[in-house]
Parts: sequence; C-alpha cells; structure tokens
Amino acid sequence: MNKLNVNNKYMKANTLNMNNNLNSNEETGYLEITVTDDLTGMPVPNVHIEVFELIILGEFAERALSRLIESYSTDENGRIPIIELTISEWPEHRYFALIDAFGYHSLNLVNIPIYEDVRTVYNVNLRRITSPEPICEYIRTPTRTEYYEPSPPIWFF
Repeated sequence: MNKLNVNNKYMKANTLNMNNNLNSNEETGYLEITVTDDLTGMPVPNVHIEVFELIILGEFAERALSRLIESYSTDENGRIPIIELTISEWPEHRYFALIDAFGYHSLNLVNIPIYEDVRTVYNVNLRRITSPEPICEYIRTPTRTEYYEPSPPIWFF
C-alpha cells in the first residue's frame, strides 16, 4: 500500500506492523552485525545496537524521520540475531544503526544496504576510549554481502 507524502511523492506505507513483524508480501533481506575489540580481535559482549529506518523527506531531501526497528545487546560472541528487513528503496528509504558499549567509542553504520534475499554483513571493530576526546566513528560500507538461505523448517529433514 502506498501513501502520498508531504511532497506529493509516493512512498511505501509502513512495512512493519505494530509488533515490528514484516508483512508477508514485502521483499526482504537480512542484516548481520558482529562486534569485536579493535586491539584484541576478541568479541565484545553487551554492546547495545539499535537499528533504525530512515525516511528522507522534503523537496530537496532536507529532513528525515527515523523509527526504531530493533534493539539488541550482543551475546558473548559479539553477535546479535540476524535481522530481517524490507529491502531498501533508495534514496527515500534507508537504514542506519547506532552501536554503543561502555569503554568504547560509539560507532554508526550509515546507509545500510538491504537487498532481496541477501545478507548484509558488518564485522565491526570498536576502539577503546584512551583519551577524553569524544570520537564517534561512521561506517558506510558493509564488510560483505552474500546470498542468504535461512535454515529450512525442521520438517524438511
């Protein structure tokens, strides 16, 4: 279902229902994020990761609205569950993620690409805070993308 935005351009209506579940007729892709320590290469547990949908508005794309899609903390392996997202409709529809952990500089993943049946993978290396200078890093290119084949239901075996 499409709706008219403030600039008389059509954009896809909200693709997630109130429970953040995907509508069954939407094309989807996947996002995988793993976090490690930049110095040691070891996984970083308890990293707070928020994934947002960004909708660009305005005649000249001068503003945007964001909506929280998922919020997780990494496990002992520095991972969060793989997230299923509707495909990106560039340039009006984008995703970004905020990554924050105690003792580390914050990091943002910007313009996360989501393609149909493709897993977008980010292997993030967080840098430890070693000075009082506030630093926030930005990553705009994923580590890799690969075709994604979810595990078949148990009754396939």
